[in-house]
Amino acid sequence: MNRIASATRLWIEGRPADSATLTALQTNYGHLSTMQVRGGAVQGFDHHLARLQSANIELFGSGLSALRIRRELASALDAAAVDDATLRISVGALDAAAVARGDAVDVTLLVALSSPRTAPTAPQRLQSCRHQRPLAHLKHLATLPLLHARRTARAAGFDDALLVDDAGQVLEGALWNIGFVDAEGGIVWPQGDALRGVTEDLLRAGLDAAGVAQRIAPVRLADCVGFQTAFACNSSGLWPLASVDGQAFAGDPVIPAALQPVLAAVPWDPLGH
Repeated sequence: MNRIASATRLWIEGRPADSATLTALQTNYGHLSTMQVRGGAVQGFDHHLARLQSANIELFGSGLSALRIRRELASALDAAAVDDATLRISVGALDAAAVARGDAVDVTLLVALSSPRTAPTAPQRLQSCRHQRPLAHLKHLATLPLLHARRTARAAGFDDALLVDDAGQVLEGALWNIGFVDAEGGIVWPQGDALRGVTEDLLRAGLDAAGVAQRIAPVRLADCVGFQTAFACNSSGLWPLASVDGQAFAGDPVIPAALQPVLAAVPWDPLGH
């Protein structure tokens, strides 16, 4: 029987994070990756590694070894005695002055373990929000506008927020990517300045390998209801979308049949090896 995380706990180098280090990391300058752990393993872990490594070079001017990342994640899981969890690794620097000078700096890896998450089962109703994330290619720590967009949508009676740029082009969800299904059953990924998540990357690669039609194309907010359906994806999985701004899609709100097998076929990489 797998050991399942419950309350959120924070770890640094396999030890509970101390308050002084946590305070020093509260600069809002850093990057992260979030993943689901099942049986001590992660789907698409190489994609998470690549994201963390490239972001670290851009933000801190220093390399971040795959061995160190894997070791610190495994140490946190071992110390917490859990096999199933939502794992968020945040990367920041204790020397804020060196960061401000533009020096290459060493970083600290903060691992948060919390309860496992699964995708919603009910089709989600979206409210559009005009917002384009700064440095959208980075999964950085400046998440307040995203969380505020989601809160605003829910306060208005919706389930989540859909981000749209000033030209009316669909970009992404508050904390997830979106795909549409056209009249022929092909998958359309919206073109734009957005964070391309690990799950989207895995799906796109799997769809290519399976020969399923897909394309990246501009999607205007006004175009949404012309699609048969739409779906969302992130580390928690796939879920159906019902409507945008109260307007339903042309077909039934279901996850395209091709997607679940593609995602299920992605191997799980044990963190302890």
